[in-house]
Amino acid sequence: MDPKNETSPNAADNQMLNPNAENEDLTLPLESIQPRRVSLHKRSASDSLAFVKEPYWHAPSSSAQGRLLGGAAGSSSASHMDPKKLKRLIANRASAQKSRLRRVEYVDKLEKKAEFLEATASLVSPRVTSERKKRMMLLKENAELKQKIEFYDKLLEKQDAEYKALKEERDLLSFTNLLIQEGI
Repeated sequence: MDPKNETSPNAADNQMLNPNAENEDLTLPLESIQPRRVSLHKRSASDSLAFVKEPYWHAPSSSAQGRLLGGAAGSSSASHMDPKKLKRLIANRASAQKSRLRRVEYVDKLEKKAEFLEATASLVSPRVTSERKKRMMLLKENAELKQKIEFYDKLLEKQDAEYKALKEERDLLSFTNLLIQEGI
């Protein structure tokens, strides 16, 4: 077997990713196009690659099915494949390609979001630092004001106690003065 004519299991995927490869095949004269041997594969229950034992030959095709199957839909030997399997294979490959594209878009979106958040964090970081300093100053001032309030509360209690004592003394003196005036 000629190794350059045999394609890898990912040959169809490579053709889907490189649409210019098909155009290159179209520019060659028909006599120079050699059929390639392609092995189909299927996924087993353990998700490992299990190759189909019957290789088939195909010629390059310009149809979308041909690209998805590596040219299998355009060949006459593909007629021996079960149409349901062929349809499922086409659908699976299209779905896998969509999934890969969605994953790439999702990763790009996450990378852009990460860059945006990093830029935002670098812009906000100095402001956060200054706000923390302000907060510390305000906490210190608050503690000082609480101490002053505590001091004035104690002073007020002391003055209230003195006021009560002086009021009682005044009441006692006025009562005594009243008794003296009445001569008792």
